[in-house]
Formats: sequence, structure tokens, C-alpha cells
Amino acid sequence: MQDAIEVVEATIDHVADVSALINEAWRQAGPGAPGFSGANDALIAEISAPDAIKARVGGPDRRMFLARRDGTMVGFSSSRRLTAETVELSGVVVLQSKVGMGIGTPLVEAAIESARRIGFRRMMVSTETDNESALRFYRSLGFTVTGASETQVAAEVLNLELVL
Repeated sequence: MQDAIEVVEATIDHVADVSALINEAWRQAGPGAPGFSGANDALIAEISAPDAIKARVGGPDRRMFLARRDGTMVGFSSSRRLTAETVELSGVVVLQSKVGMGIGTPLVEAAIESARRIGFRRMMVSTETDNESALRFYRSLGFTVTGASETQVAAEVLNLELVL
């Protein structure tokens, strides 16, 4: 029997673990994987650097949640304040080897609950138009498509919104 998924809010004490998780997720998925559109080794090195991770944990403006299964870190979600009423779900990463095992839902639910507690009224997320699994996933959590987005990545992106 597998252990339950444990989700905790990241702290400074988790920086090395998050860095390792980002690098392992990149190793498993690679540049052609949905959700990594436009990424390359240099970008992954930048976002997995300790200072970049420290900037994404703690406080109401940026939060990160970590998932462990069977004692191993297997994913994270992160959010950041856009306006006084709106927060962005700025990242959801689950190791490719663990996709489909029910890890993403509690990660996103933790970000949603945190945003509600803080008093945000909307959560936004963006994903590639051809990432059907992500679109199904976000819709299953109540997000609705609000339109296309202008982005820096090499794919067409849709914005989705959840009213909190």
C-alpha cells in the first residue's frame, strides 16, 4: 500500500529539496514536454537556483507547496500575487514518473485554499493551448478559459480563471 500524499507549505528549509525536484522534473520531462514550453537548461538552472527558490516561498505575495509521496518529494505548486484581488497559480510541477497518481490535485487545492484564506478573489493560470491534459485538469478543479495570452514562450497559451 502506498502512503498518502502529504502537502506542506515550503519554507527556506526546503530550498535544496525544491532545487533538486525542479532539476529532476526537467531531467524526466525534457524540453518537449507540456508545461516546459520555451524552457532550456539555462532557464532551468536559473529557476532552480537557491535565490530564485527563496524568493518564491513565504508571505502572501508568493507561496509554494510541496508534495511528498512515500517519503519522497514528487511535486510542487506555486502562486504569486498579481493584484490585491488576483493571484496567479504560477507553477505546478509533478515528476513525470508520478503523473496520474493524484498528486497535482492536492497541490493546486493547497494553493487555492491559501489564496482564499489570504482574501484573494480570483486565481489565474496559463497553459499551452495544445496541453489537453492540463486543460482537463484545470477545468476539473473549476477553472474556466478566459482567452488567449500574449507570452514569451514558444507556444500559444490560454488563460484560465477560478473565482475563489
